[in-house]
Amino acid sequence: MTDSTQWVTVHDTAYTNTNPNSCVEVRIAANLLSWDIPDNRYGDKLPLIPSSSRVQHGKILYHLPIKATVKSRTGVPLSNRTLSIKSDRAHDTVRISGPTDSDGCAIVILESRESGDLSLSVMDDNITAVPLRLTLKEAWYESTFLITGYHVCFESDFTGEPVFAHGTNDYHKKDFLYSARGVVMQGTGKASNGRYIRPTQVNSGWHRNNHGNRDYLNNPDGVAFTYTNSVQGAYNPVTENHSIAVDPDVIPKRAQVNIEMVGNRFADDTGSAIVGHHIDNFFGAGAAIQTTWEIGPINNTQRKVKYIGFGS
Repeated sequence: MTDSTQWVTVHDTAYTNTNPNSCVEVRIAANLLSWDIPDNRYGDKLPLIPSSSRVQHGKILYHLPIKATVKSRTGVPLSNRTLSIKSDRAHDTVRISGPTDSDGCAIVILESRESGDLSLSVMDDNITAVPLRLTLKEAWYESTFLITGYHVCFESDFTGEPVFAHGTNDYHKKDFLYSARGVVMQGTGKASNGRYIRPTQVNSGWHRNNHGNRDYLNNPDGVAFTYTNSVQGAYNPVTENHSIAVDPDVIPKRAQVNIEMVGNRFADDTGSAIVGHHIDNFFGAGAAIQTTWEIGPINNTQRKVKYIGFGS
């Protein structure tokens, strides 16, 4: 059969035994099947992660439609033909849309929560097909994500008088340490000496202003601090231009993703307000960088996100 854009010639090898006049019989069915992976909504052939799917045991759901076309060796489409297709991995699910249509086409849906290599084969005796070999790793989320950002406080943005920070043997601005905009509220802050600082003990309630909002801790002496090398997220240390907070039911913890116009980020953190298709990008410390982020083109926009997997 002549090669074309739809069909390829299959080459294989076989070995005869040592007996004189021996031969190998190779049977090729008269009907031929070709595979095609249609472009997805983002213009490539990667699997999609369905909007309704949720992470299970740290694994996303790969969903990949595949077009299977069956024709006779003379090029006549085989319509109304029910196909039998299986994966060589037991944990993959293969569904077929129905019998082939008038063009001999049927849509095969592959779903799996396992990354790695696999092969799809046609089980029908009277159909010849080269196994379709696939590698599941990267995938697009079907839904776009709302992209927001968060930061930690920076001592340079505060104006209070220096007070002793128990546990550090250093002095830091009072409002940086104890106010509702400061370290005790945010969990971590960046001190003027360039080091991160976080509370290790908070034995104090909040004073409330005339509007009923928290402003300062009532008992600063009940608070102790320590220096730390980084901001600690739910799963890993959080660093700017690297870490994001996610809903772990949508993006697995510690997984790497690529966010449109942002770049590659790692799911190092979570947040009570981060639910569903929402990513909170950590952009550092201080009011200046917060302003830059808020007036930039990304904050509070919907962006497409590609799942990359685990590792650096």
